[in-house]
Amino acid sequence: MDLHGAAGAADDELVDSLAALSRAVVGITARTLAAMDVEVTLSQFRTLVILASRAPLRTVDLAGALHVHPSTATRTCDRLVRRGLVARHHRPVDRRVAWLTLTDAGRTLVGDVMRYRTDELRRLLRAADAGRPRTTIELIDAIVVAAGELPEREWWRRWERNRADEHRYPPATAANPPRQGDESLYPAERGRQVA
Repeated sequence: MDLHGAAGAADDELVDSLAALSRAVVGITARTLAAMDVEVTLSQFRTLVILASRAPLRTVDLAGALHVHPSTATRTCDRLVRRGLVARHHRPVDRRVAWLTLTDAGRTLVGDVMRYRTDELRRLLRAADAGRPRTTIELIDAIVVAAGELPEREWWRRWERNRADEHRYPPATAANPPRQGDESLYPAERGRQVA
């Protein structure tokens, strides 16, 4: 028996489950931000989360933590400063460098989202526990399903199917409008929702 192959397959299963769990947690965060009616994108929220745990940071250090170019971090922080969620501070010894911190509103937003996300994960864990999963992978998959997400393999199957649909039915445009009665041939135009 090939032990490396068996271990590789088990690793693949765990990676698939963790990828699906990641989608579920991102979905929870996005729904939370939408429910709080704040104009903050997921990437902006990630910036706030990093500042919550590591501030004060220079823009270049924040960019490194986000794995983005410093100009991207600067533009993100400009928006967050305008929304009153981030503050820039200059130290008397070097006024060229701006240090970034969360404002009280930024800290409150991060705390509220994190608490809601934690509560939601607890709820999902209770729902997943009802089926009594026996392995780590079964537990993660049960949480994913409880969150309304598809397991990773099913997600990829649907991705492939939708990709094939796109090639079969080109999107309707002004130059290529759907013919009368053909609306069902254009999944994107009819608002078909595939998780």
